[in-house]
Amino acid sequence: MDLLMAAFIVLWIITLLLTQLRAFSLHSHHPRLLPVNTTVTVHREETVILECAIDHLGTKTVSWRKLPYITPITTGVTRFAQDSRYEAVHVPWKKQWNLSIKSVQLHDAGVYECQVGTHRKMLRQKITLHVIDAVLFRKADIRITGTQFPEKGGIMFLFCNATGRKHAPNRIDWFKNGERLFSDRSENMSIKKTISIDTGVMTSSLVITDVHRRDNGTYVCRATSLEDETLITSLKVNVSNGGSSYPKRDVTRTDTLESSTAQITYMHSAVGLIYLFLIVLHLVW
Repeated sequence: MDLLMAAFIVLWIITLLLTQLRAFSLHSHHPRLLPVNTTVTVHREETVILECAIDHLGTKTVSWRKLPYITPITTGVTRFAQDSRYEAVHVPWKKQWNLSIKSVQLHDAGVYECQVGTHRKMLRQKITLHVIDAVLFRKADIRITGTQFPEKGGIMFLFCNATGRKHAPNRIDWFKNGERLFSDRSENMSIKKTISIDTGVMTSSLVITDVHRRDNGTYVCRATSLEDETLITSLKVNVSNGGSSYPKRDVTRTDTLESSTAQITYMHSAVGLIYLFLIVLHLVW
């Protein structure tokens, strides 16, 4: 009887623990809002991104609306507003479902709300948008930096930074000797692009690994914007034979000097520790 009672108690405890664990697991996976910038200020005609970050969203969807209106602007990636300046932007690695507004106008100022419904409550995040009544004009600019004298068999990096007057350029293309370039694994070529809406800059990188003589030539970077503004710049690249044709920084002497300095420092530390050990040993004896 005692054994049966003990088994019943153990089974009851296990059941209770499993119930609590399941409740904790369900609770820990409820959608929750993550911190974002809740006050955004832009100039008229700029593009603005209102952020909404939600953890454990699951199968639920995020909606955006402008207060006090009830009709949603977007739900998920679907736009309900007739204004085509609105766009839902999903950034998976940041767990964000953002609202993009192009060519912002004064009447766009106000309080926006992203929301997601759960079986417990409606999660709401309010974002206040301020619009300055002035058009921010930047100086349109484009430039290429990078490895102008790569070594044969080495790696070549080229970077193109393009700045638009009102908005960041929406496209950057690379050309070599008049031929457009694309990412190509067989040619060991990789092209990537990033954009910064705040600064109006688009950056593109062109990387070639295992450089050969055929990579010699004039590389052209061409950027275009929504206003049909075109910016072009170029850089002539000359591949060297292992650095024999072009001067290199002598790193061997520097590395040797740093290594010698480190060895001397280590020897001084070792001598100091031995001296301290002998003093302690003398005092003990």
